[in-house]
Amino acid sequence: MKYEEIDIYLIKTFPDFIVDEVDRGLPYCVAASFARYLLKAYENNSIDILVSAGQFIENLYFYENAKIDELATIGYLEAIQNVWSNSSTNPENMVNYLGEMSKKEWIRLDHFWSGVVTALR
Repeated sequence: MKYEEIDIYLIKTFPDFIVDEVDRGLPYCVAASFARYLLKAYENNSIDILVSAGQFIENLYFYENAKIDELATIGYLEAIQNVWSNSSTNPENMVNYLGEMSKKEWIRLDHFWSGVVTALR
């Protein structure tokens, strides 16, 4: 998959996720909207969506493309951490739905924001 195709893949995987026209072509904005979509799914106990989201994010790492990896981590995972932490929902609840690589990147983000590491790569 190409970096530019991720939004298409996301929309095909989650047909009820609506991308705002303003966000089209802006993958990090789409990732933030997707984080809000996942928060609503969590609040509605839509476990199937959360499981699929975890698989979606995990699959991004298998392309072994630096831009895609960065979007997966700084776009999707960090957006989930930020959006969920601004609600009454603990973002750590999403970790249960992530794959092995996604969980490692989640922890790396935690370490970055807590000052344990000074860079993500």
